[in-house]
Amino acid sequence: MTYLEFWSKDDLFGLKLPEVRIKELLRLCGRSSPHETGGILLGRYSNALDSALVMSITKAPADSQSGRTWFVRGVRGLQSKINTMWRRKQGYYLGEWHFHPFGEPSPSDTDSSQMREIARSPQYQCPEPVLLIIGGDPPKYWTARAFIFLRGRKSYIEMFASRNELRGEWASTVSPSSTQSA
Repeated sequence: MTYLEFWSKDDLFGLKLPEVRIKELLRLCGRSSPHETGGILLGRYSNALDSALVMSITKAPADSQSGRTWFVRGVRGLQSKINTMWRRKQGYYLGEWHFHPFGEPSPSDTDSSQMREIARSPQYQCPEPVLLIIGGDPPKYWTARAFIFLRGRKSYIEMFASRNELRGEWASTVSPSSTQSA
């Protein structure tokens, strides 16, 4: 199976998306264009806790709001989805995804501020959330960039893309101790 992988320059942080999730994201982006959209990334961490595998994504909840250059993700139905994945030991909240139609996949000041708040928030229980941004005009032309926001840091770490086959062993279950690091 083909994956789109993102890794930090020092290889300490990674994000892996199966091709099926990329296609799903591009379909959602294409449907919302020319407005922004987004949702959450759900999945699990590698046994080494150095990378996150996206198992599921959500579309923008019904209570989300968007325009050509802005997006506010709603919350309706998300907690239920997160709880179901947790109970079934299929994964948990990893971070957010966001679409910048006809634009660059770079985090805005608002994006960065929201992600730093998520990293600090005890509600999310995610001290190292990831942000995946897709830019362009999917499915014709698109680019993607991924970032990790570490609790207590003002800046983010970018992870750079490379297409590879998935390698390594993934945790078969979700445990609370594995939620502490990406």
